[in-house]
Amino acid sequence: MCAMTLPRLGAWGWHVGSAGVFGTGKARRRVDGFACPRPEKEQLERYAEAFYGLSKLFQAMPCQKERLGDVDLERLFGEVREQVCAACGRGDACWESRYFESCQIFYELFDRLRDDGELDEALMRRLTEQCARPQMLAGAMRECYGQARLDLMWSNRMMEQRTAAGEQIFQTAELLRRAADGLSGAPERESRIWKKLRRELRYFDIELKDVRVFVCDDTRTEIYLLLCSDKHACVSVKTIAEVLSECCGEKMRPAWNCRAAVSGETANFHFVPDTKYQILCGISRITKTGEMVSGDNYAFLQKDTGKVVMSLADGMGSGVQACRESEKVIELLEQFLDAGFPQETAVRMINSCILLQNSSQRYSTIDLCMVDLYSAGCDLIKSGAASTFLYQGNEIEVIPSNGFPAGVMQQSDYESMHRQLRAGSSIIMMTDGVLEALPPQEREQSMAELIGRSASKNAKEYARRLMEKVYLMQKLQARDDMTILVGTIWEK
Repeated sequence: MCAMTLPRLGAWGWHVGSAGVFGTGKARRRVDGFACPRPEKEQLERYAEAFYGLSKLFQAMPCQKERLGDVDLERLFGEVREQVCAACGRGDACWESRYFESCQIFYELFDRLRDDGELDEALMRRLTEQCARPQMLAGAMRECYGQARLDLMWSNRMMEQRTAAGEQIFQTAELLRRAADGLSGAPERESRIWKKLRRELRYFDIELKDVRVFVCDDTRTEIYLLLCSDKHACVSVKTIAEVLSECCGEKMRPAWNCRAAVSGETANFHFVPDTKYQILCGISRITKTGEMVSGDNYAFLQKDTGKVVMSLADGMGSGVQACRESEKVIELLEQFLDAGFPQETAVRMINSCILLQNSSQRYSTIDLCMVDLYSAGCDLIKSGAASTFLYQGNEIEVIPSNGFPAGVMQQSDYESMHRQLRAGSSIIMMTDGVLEALPPQEREQSMAELIGRSASKNAKEYARRLMEKVYLMQKLQARDDMTILVGTIWEK
């Protein structure tokens, strides 16, 4: 994911499609045809350093404890002695003349509570031989130990939340750093495009006021133009893209967020290289029998970086509550990816968000597929999701997942894979309700056979055929929510 989408972020005064020069409100000064340095890069770097420092403070905080330590046991000794032994006539004798024997029986009692949660008869007999108030002492130990365990649980919960917050702060710092790296621009190329494009646009009565060029991934170029029409003529942005393509030497197209035409109002216009591939997507869904709402949610997101995201989330259980959990995951995915976060960072951020909010102990799987329409590369991330199938030529590859859903583990438990696709390849994603409708011993193999028999060049038809076959195998009674996403890539 590249930080070149930053001009869409209004937090630092950048907004594509509004008047002004990339947030400054006036044209940038040029010296000998080159753009002067801008302060945004240095400012973002300072923001990033501040967030890095803040994340280190969270990382330096104490870690979680799995069990009570010696210091905790000493404190419990003191509480029990104060409650029981202080009022006992034999207390001084137990903790003076028989101090080591008393400590030993206390340790054994707490060890047994820690391991088994209860005191056995053998220990109680030993306690009766040494203590004048064995039942009262055992009850006080149970009460103090139970409270200590509860305090430890809440302390660990707070540690989880602090760790999750620290992870979010660190990833925000990473995004700011990448954004700062992207603000350096390409001044020499800007100067060349400025000279050529300004001359060509005069024939359309369009004034070129500024050019910004960014190089993403060391190869792909994004260009921002500040334009207005001198005589209030309305010129299609597609025409501008054709002229820009001739000046750049590569085919450019308007970005998805770009205005449709150049008019008398000064505005910013965003252009990106045209992609080599396109992807067609289809969806088929069936809600669990007896439920009104599906617990599965999905999204398709096409970005100006030339990448298409297919995402699928399956909430735990079914019905309204499961729908809310998976819907929250999908919304967060869209927000993070649209803001420019890399997909692995987005998954980690979502895991920490669920940890911070998850008081009801409900979780959701994450199934994410990002296809690069320039290279046909495919990156998959799976967190507790069902298997994904890649159908290329006559071969079907099964990509399983063994991780936990988002929010279960303190550290995000996901699997990341990369595959190279080619024209005609299909990506089939599904929730576990689909696979669980097949025979338990050979679910992936049975699904692979169904995928081969249901193949279609139309992604929507492909998903429908596949779902029909699975639904018929369940005798038209869906035992769980079922969702199938199909994406087929084609060369333009």
